[in-house]
Amino acid sequence: MIKVNQIPDSHQLLDLIKKAENEGERIIIETEDKGKVAIINYADLEYLEALEDARDSELLRQAVEESKGQPGMTLDEVLTEFGLTIEDLTSGDEDE
Repeated sequence: MIKVNQIPDSHQLLDLIKKAENEGERIIIETEDKGKVAIINYADLEYLEALEDARDSELLRQAVEESKGQPGMTLDEVLTEFGLTIEDLTSGDEDE
């Protein structure tokens, strides 16, 4: 892992990106000795996303298991419980 203690200029940044891409290096850009940004290759990103997906799937599986035998709620019931309407969920979609 490479740690950089300053914001790299464009030439340095390109070199760091190449190291991540071609050599699998993981780069951390720090300011005041605190990690601010990481540069990783695409394979590492895909791996991290797969881990997140697996964790989310496990959390969903646990939630489904825990909810067995409990009464479900309709969308209208959930909205009412939270004081929302269907329009609240769709407002802001005008830009899409």
